[in-house]
Amino acid sequence: MPILSTVEEVDAWLTEAGWYPGRDAAQEAAEAVATVTDRYRAYGVDIEPSAAALSFIREHVSLRAVIDTAPENFAIFTPHLVFKGDAEEIDELAGDLGVKLFPVGYDTYDGSTILMDESGRFFFSHHTGSYYLGSEKYEALMSLMSSRMDDAEDYFV
Repeated sequence: MPILSTVEEVDAWLTEAGWYPGRDAAQEAAEAVATVTDRYRAYGVDIEPSAAALSFIREHVSLRAVIDTAPENFAIFTPHLVFKGDAEEIDELAGDLGVKLFPVGYDTYDGSTILMDESGRFFFSHHTGSYYLGSEKYEALMSLMSSRMDDAEDYFV
């Protein structure tokens, strides 16, 4: 998969996964949010999507976009709790950042979680650490696809 470097390239990549301008999968998004919220609560972490995260989820829920074809690696834009220990790690990251975070997707290769805060910034929780992807969707997805990410620590309060 080539590195994405323009808005048009990101849109084309998402379009291959089933996205289109104006997509609104409200019912599916509501079900996904309820499921992941319950899973986090089962591990003692209360989460709730911000308006920005909910908007992103409604537009992108269930898209499965190819990151790399060997090995098979996808970004799946559905809220998910990949590993049970992730709930506590993400809660700790939110505290360090001084914001609420909500999972909006994950990577199937490493099981890393894509997170969004109230202002629309994106973060990435990976087994090697936590990273800042960008201030909005296009910057974040370009960072994800290029693996050029800042340490989330640079954004701690």
